[in-house]
Amino acid sequence: MKQIFLEKGKIKKLDIPTPPLRPNHILVKVRYSFISTGTEGATLKESKKSLLQKCLSQTTEKISKIKSAVKDNGIGGTIALIKGSLNKVLEIGYSCSGQVVAVGEGVDKVKIGDLVACAGSSIANHAEYVSVPKNLAIKIKDEKFLKQASLTTIGAIALQGVRRANLALGEKVCVIGLGLIGQITAQLAKQAGCTVYGVDIDDSKLFLAQKLGCEYVYNSYDIDITKEILFNSEHYGVDTTIITAASQSGKIIQQAMEVTRRKGKVVLVGDVKIDFDRNPFYQKEIDFLISCSYGPGRYDKSYEQRGIDYPYGYVRWTENRNMGLFAQLLEESKIDVEPLISHEFDFDKAGEAYEKLFEDGALGLVLRYEGDSGIGPSIHPPITLSAMRSIVYRRARTYKAPKVQALARGQVNVGFIGAGGFAKVKLLPLASKIKSINIHTIVDTNPTNAVNLARQYGAVTYDNDYKKVLDDKRVHAVVIATPHALHAQQAIDALSAGKAVFVEKPAAVTKLQYDKLKDFLNKNKNCLYCVDFNRSFAPFTLKIKSVIKNRTTPLVIHYRMNAGFIPKDHWIQSANHGGRIIGEACHIFELFSFLTDSKPVNISVNSINTTRDDLLSSDNFSVQISFSDGSICSLLYTAIGHAGLAKERMEVFFDGKSIVMDDYRVLKGYGLGRSFNCETKRPDKGHNNLLTQFFDTANTGGPSPLGVDRILMATEVALEVNRLIL
Repeated sequence: MKQIFLEKGKIKKLDIPTPPLRPNHILVKVRYSFISTGTEGATLKESKKSLLQKCLSQTTEKISKIKSAVKDNGIGGTIALIKGSLNKVLEIGYSCSGQVVAVGEGVDKVKIGDLVACAGSSIANHAEYVSVPKNLAIKIKDEKFLKQASLTTIGAIALQGVRRANLALGEKVCVIGLGLIGQITAQLAKQAGCTVYGVDIDDSKLFLAQKLGCEYVYNSYDIDITKEILFNSEHYGVDTTIITAASQSGKIIQQAMEVTRRKGKVVLVGDVKIDFDRNPFYQKEIDFLISCSYGPGRYDKSYEQRGIDYPYGYVRWTENRNMGLFAQLLEESKIDVEPLISHEFDFDKAGEAYEKLFEDGALGLVLRYEGDSGIGPSIHPPITLSAMRSIVYRRARTYKAPKVQALARGQVNVGFIGAGGFAKVKLLPLASKIKSINIHTIVDTNPTNAVNLARQYGAVTYDNDYKKVLDDKRVHAVVIATPHALHAQQAIDALSAGKAVFVEKPAAVTKLQYDKLKDFLNKNKNCLYCVDFNRSFAPFTLKIKSVIKNRTTPLVIHYRMNAGFIPKDHWIQSANHGGRIIGEACHIFELFSFLTDSKPVNISVNSINTTRDDLLSSDNFSVQISFSDGSICSLLYTAIGHAGLAKERMEVFFDGKSIVMDDYRVLKGYGLGRSFNCETKRPDKGHNNLLTQFFDTANTGGPSPLGVDRILMATEVALEVNRLIL
């Protein structure tokens, strides 16, 4: 399919894969998408800025972000992020309408063939097809309103601002900023039975607002609007001021306070710098409110992505219900948006449409898809669900496991399956420096992310379906860096297709996955399979290993992870993805096995006991493991420490000697001589060493750098610790 992107201020139309059909989502064939002069105009202007201009703006803030990124991701990862941001393409669009062509599991109120309006940045894009969560789409009853319904996102934003104002019949309302949202806000306030005052600096917008029902309009460039509004409100001031303008100055908020009556309200909807004098607010006891986009549910992943609705009796107006009401107002002709559509263009002429954004008087533009013009019998026959799946997915194939692992014997072509944060800052930058490999394919469910990374690393192709990589004989090996719940099955699929597989930890997140993976690996011992348990390959770890290999006593090891807080609604904390014990602590269990050269025989676990809802026992615990050689190892893992303290510290005791390793920066031995001590400014946790060894093996043959037994052992321990805590 085709989708519009923005690159350095220019419009680009790219061919990308049709988005996959996911649970709680619908697949929509777009008929109209709306371009707003406000949001998209600002994005276009920002994209046109040169690198120098971007660097010079908000310099202090940028330096702070870079320092933080270096601390979290290292210099290499930070450089990779900066390079990726310089030439990336941006997906644009956040409001569209069209027809449903496929319905995912969990969707019950929308059917194939229904007409819908859709909302959401990075969701309701300017594209031929969009995949939309069910709570970000509402049905449209009549096709003749389909074009107008492409403004539903903007309408919902305006409607939420009016709700925050809690307007009452007969009140006086001032709307500052008469762009798209301001024009709709003024109409909604009028529908609520209020007297509306409109303020802008553009006479054409003032004229339009008056035409659409504003009783009073003022150009703030020409007159003192405070005096005018006070005079026309009997010197009381308006009851509520709603700011729908955008500005880098706080003067607009100051102006709003001056025209608002004592104990009135100021509601901020637009993007305005919050910087104002306290006194007018204090003296008048004005309530200052901020409106959050489309309404309750916005930015709540459980609502938007998983489709969990709020109870009607407790949250009367969610973002979806706001969208639905706005569509109803359109269909009942209570809101008029036709005057707000300055131009209409065919999708193929999107470049011309964006050139019109900055013309005087332009408010918004509509893109029309497949040449649909106006009202008519142009609804396309519904595509059946089975037919659509054949477009969206490649059907799963049953592969025969290879008898002997296929090796590249030359340069290894690698496919990256999943390209999220860790792949961007660690795996891809490191892999790109390994001379024996070629980054061939990038696969990600976010097509924009896949496109940008493919361009950054010179990949031959990109996709959103990992099974296509399995069919591609040009690809010899895959790196799997998808969300944790997907690792085990994707690894089995890739190994079955004859690929060498490197998986970002963990190997599995459930006992069922573990058993299936173990059974497969035991039956297919020639597969080249590795998990990114990198701590055992760190230079400091290898140096420790070299001095303990001839020990005469068991080891006593204490490892502390000051892991940092991650909120409960983060994907890694969900039951589906296993949580942080399975997802991160597994590293240390494998490290214990490596250092002791033995198997665990006993595990005991203690975790915090608290009534606080934000603190998880699986984030704050202590594990003690006894090993078959008599060694005892403990892991203290916590998310309630201070970020200024180093993240990881290990202490090792044996043969009357001690070793302290502090965050892979400082290594110090006691009783081992000064030559053992090391210090580095660039901590190395072993990622590069492990990746290089893995791809060398894929190229030349031989066993995996990390044995399957150790991988399975660490995974089993993590699952057991997680079970004991929960």
